[in-house]
Amino acid sequence: MNLLRLNVWRKLILVSLAMSIFALFAFDWGYHFHVGHVVRLAVGAVALWLVVDRV
Repeated sequence: MNLLRLNVWRKLILVSLAMSIFALFAFDWGYHFHVGHVVRLAVGAVALWLVVDRV
């Protein structure tokens, strides 16, 4: 996948997914985060990716 050829919305989806996964594990929110949260974020990102694909 060539990241330079992606449109702005897809770049935003990828960057926000990476930043949210980083934030889950980097900051202490007072709650124990685990891999299930990462899976939910990834599923949401894929769903948003498909919505952007349809528009």
